[in-house]
Amino acid sequence: MRVSILLQITAGDGTTGSAEEVVAFEKATERAEDVGLSLADGKALLAAVQRQVVQAQAEEWAGRHRCCASCSARRRSNGSYPVLFRTLYGDVQLASPRLHRCACRDGQGPATLSLLHDLIPGHVAPERLYLEARWASLVPYAAAADLLTDVLPIASGANATTLRQHVLRVAERAESELGKEQSSFIDGCPAQWAELPIPEGRIVVGLDGSYVRDGYGVGDDMDDLMVKYGQWGEPPARRCLWDTLGTSSTDQLGGGPWLKVRHCPAMR
Repeated sequence: MRVSILLQITAGDGTTGSAEEVVAFEKATERAEDVGLSLADGKALLAAVQRQVVQAQAEEWAGRHRCCASCSARRRSNGSYPVLFRTLYGDVQLASPRLHRCACRDGQGPATLSLLHDLIPGHVAPERLYLEARWASLVPYAAAADLLTDVLPIASGANATTLRQHVLRVAERAESELGKEQSSFIDGCPAQWAELPIPEGRIVVGLDGSYVRDGYGVGDDMDDLMVKYGQWGEPPARRCLWDTLGTSSTDQLGGGPWLKVRHCPAMR
């Protein structure tokens, strides 16, 4: 059995393109695993459709923004350069047109510009960044990268290093949108905070996990690792909160409670 899937795209102006075969499968029916699309078939189908759709959208965007936004004059072409757009359904190679600066700009701004820069500034689909950040918050970077490649047709960038870079990019953008940092979101005198009613619903406290290594010690001497911790909640829902790490004395680091842990070079 041969399964052929055709794709037809209708442009924004109503122009309908021809139906093109995007992928074809040769399917047998001998065992249970032959019935339906396999994981590999699904990946190939998603990647093929994504490639055609993204290329059509990029061409339509470039056509609508070819003219100057100020004077509507058609800007001169300066060739194109390749752009790799990373999406959840595969990497799509695009040709981003470069245009000369319009004469009405009077020499202001860059001499040339890329039309796809405004459309895909980071060359990574927002949904992919979202899914990478979501999964990386639940499992290690390497495990999240393996999960992406197991279920999605991701060709490149699915490794722990790239995933970490993408997650940090999302974190920096989210941090910039928070505005000025506040030390407290409770109004009134601190002496009266204990009299406030207990909030309704669940209280969720998120903690980040990490590891500690000795980056300063030299030799085989033992070091004292001072760990500041605290308690939150009432029994039996009491929780231990680890606040600050340091390698100094409790007098220098502030008030307790403190837990002293013996740390030796063999633990590095």
